[in-house]
Amino acid sequence: MTVRKWYMNLTVERRQFARSISSRIFNDTRNLLIIIDREQTERVQTLLVESLKRYEDKLSIVPPSRREWSWVSSFNFAYSLLLTVGAGFKVPVTIGSQIFAIFYCLIGIPLFYSTLALIVYRLISPVLKWPSLTRSRRFVLMLAVFGLFILWTLLIGLCLYYQVLNDFWLSIFNAFTGSLTVQIPSPVHITTCGVLFLNFAATISVSLLLLILLVSLSIFFPKELLLQETDKAVEEKLERLTPPPKFQVIVDEAGESKLTTTQ
Repeated sequence: MTVRKWYMNLTVERRQFARSISSRIFNDTRNLLIIIDREQTERVQTLLVESLKRYEDKLSIVPPSRREWSWVSSFNFAYSLLLTVGAGFKVPVTIGSQIFAIFYCLIGIPLFYSTLALIVYRLISPVLKWPSLTRSRRFVLMLAVFGLFILWTLLIGLCLYYQVLNDFWLSIFNAFTGSLTVQIPSPVHITTCGVLFLNFAATISVSLLLLILLVSLSIFFPKELLLQETDKAVEEKLERLTPPPKFQVIVDEAGESKLTTTQ
């Protein structure tokens, strides 16, 4: 709550200063400069807010510490460990919790990625089994998924550019490093909800990368990758089998027994 209040106060103060500057320049009759209408005044205030924001980014403003723990920040920390993107300088305080985090990573990371790979495989395997999906078409599908990954990463970069960072190329760089689970922007520049959004975005990016890997493997190893429908084949074979014959024992008057079949 302290961090959120600090950023809210920073935004309010920025708007107040922009309103004060524009009013003194354009609407203060004592300065006798120029008088403009309300619409133009609001436009100038918006430009001043953006200018002040860019100016603040160049200053060494130290925001309050984000080391406090809440439910959302704890979820972000656990989620970031599973994605291997880390959580910046936020670490558990006690030794026991740090040891637990280590075992959590050792067990959780393989389980998370194997589960995600299995989900992606189950979703794409029916498509890869289409008879019309030849090797060349699978290659085109792989290129299409790769293009979707690039487009998704650029979309994340635009969100970072307009919401978090004012540097376009730095936003694109952070978007690609986050999509590749290398790192995310510094927690100083991003809110808790922003970290959660980046974690979900990184999960989608990893799913697209796994999809690219599975489609590329299906091009070169189609028989080894695709599931064989053995259960369905066995069931169809059993249905085609005739029922086993039934036998009956008949004893005649002489006491001799005979084994005959019945329909």
